[in-house]
Amino acid sequence: MVRVVTFLRGLTVLMLVTAVAYVGPAHAASSTGNDVRSRQLQMPGESIRKRPQISVDAVRALSLIMRTENQEDPQYLAARRVVSDGVAARLNLKSSALDGAWSRAPRDHQIAMLSALTQLNVRYVQGKEDSYVKMDCSGLMWFSWRTAGVDMPRQAVSQLDPRMRVDRKDAIAGDVVGEGTHVQMYLGIDLAMIHAPFGGKVVKFKIMSKEQAARVAWTNPSNIAHYRL
Repeated sequence: MVRVVTFLRGLTVLMLVTAVAYVGPAHAASSTGNDVRSRQLQMPGESIRKRPQISVDAVRALSLIMRTENQEDPQYLAARRVVSDGVAARLNLKSSALDGAWSRAPRDHQIAMLSALTQLNVRYVQGKEDSYVKMDCSGLMWFSWRTAGVDMPRQAVSQLDPRMRVDRKDAIAGDVVGEGTHVQMYLGIDLAMIHAPFGGKVVKFKIMSKEQAARVAWTNPSNIAHYRL
C-alpha cells in the first residue's frame, strides 16, 4: 500500500512539473511534417505560458507542497506567497491577511486551493471535470479536493452534505461554499471565492455578497474520508 501511495504522489508531482516546464523543440524542423511534430512537442510549455500568471505560479507552489509533508518548507512558502500576492492584487485584498489565512489552513486545504487556482480561465462546460480544458462548478471542487487526497463526491448537492457542514465563522481557505446546485471555494478572507459560473463562462474569482454568504452552506471536505495522503 505504501508503494502505491508513493507511486501516485510521484506521478501527480511529475504531471504538475511537466505542465510547468518549457518543452522545447526536439530538433530543427526542416519540413512541414517536422514543423508539426516540433509544435506538438512544445504544446505543454506553450499551453501553460498562455495561462494566467496566477495559475502558473499556483502550479509551481503546488508541485513543491506535494513533494513534502512539510507545509512550512521555506521554498514552498515563498512560492505560495507569490500566489497569494497575485490573488490579493487581483481582488484588492490585503496581501498579508490573505497569506495569513492560507498559513492557518491545513495542508490538504492548501493543496485543494492551489489546485483550484491552476484552473483559472478554464471554460465552463456542464458535467465536465477535464483539468485545464473544461469543467463545471462541482467538477472544479472534485478535481481540487481529490488532488488533495480527499474522496470528494462529484455532485454539488453531495459536496454540501450536512455531515461536512461548518459554521461560517469557522470556515477556512479551501472550504466549499454553495446553495442549490452551485458550489465555489472560499479563499480565506473577505468572502473571496473561486468558482466555475454557469452560462458558458470560465473559472474565475468573485467576491460573494454578504446577503448570499448568510444563506449558503459552508462545508469542510476534510470531514469525510481521505482516500490517499
